[in-house]
Amino acid sequence: MRVEEEVRQCVVFICLPRTLPDGKVEISFVGTAFLVGIPSAHKEGISYFYLVTAKHVAEKLGNKTFLIRINNKKGSSEFVRGNGVTWFTHPTDDSVDVAVIPYAPPQEMFDYKVVPLEMFLSDEIIQQKKIGLGDEVFITGLFAHASGSQKNQPIVRMGNIAMIPDELIPTDLGSIEAYLIEARSIGGLSGSPAFVRETVPVGLGRFYLLGLMHGHWDIPPEKKNDLLMEREFFGRVNMGIAIVIPAKKILEVLNHPKLVEQREEFDEK
Repeated sequence: MRVEEEVRQCVVFICLPRTLPDGKVEISFVGTAFLVGIPSAHKEGISYFYLVTAKHVAEKLGNKTFLIRINNKKGSSEFVRGNGVTWFTHPTDDSVDVAVIPYAPPQEMFDYKVVPLEMFLSDEIIQQKKIGLGDEVFITGLFAHASGSQKNQPIVRMGNIAMIPDELIPTDLGSIEAYLIEARSIGGLSGSPAFVRETVPVGLGRFYLLGLMHGHWDIPPEKKNDLLMEREFFGRVNMGIAIVIPAKKILEVLNHPKLVEQREEFDEK
């Protein structure tokens, strides 16, 4: 499956600076984020941009000063400092692994794309386009071992939808609404966008934002051949099944009452 280059252009890398004993500063890559555009409800041609990542990535940042590495239009990248920001999470469900902040990088300086609202996969689109098991999925984000020395080099990983459950899925965050995909999640992909392409008889179908990468299921090495495993045994061996937070849950966070209120105020201005 060929993946359009614009897919890689919507992601940025989240980093933490660390001062070493000799006084030098080391940059540690901790996860991926991507940019989303929400159109104004009242003003045509106006959109509000947000940075979206996994809540567990945002929690890892805590109150620390963090950095966003984003590619510029000169062919390299720059670090943008984040300090004292307030991450917005789901207004009613703490188990939703999504965190967002308003963020609009200057378009004259930086080379990036935003995921538009019409690309978000919904229950209605799943029914209309008959998206289901086996449809191709691709994930783009940080590969911590080869992040790029001069600019971000997002990796693309392929997979397929393995399950669209009609019940909650057990995870470390508790039982959550999620999709399961046959794909290995790797360190750095937390917070990455996952896309699904609809299957069509001939040619390439349209792709949609399936959701956000939460992580993968693990089992400890000593239990990898057991047919029956209790939840507490889930640990260190990647099972090849990744957990994706549905796009509709991201949208619920983006429609947090306080964010909607902010957009209304900016519309008035």
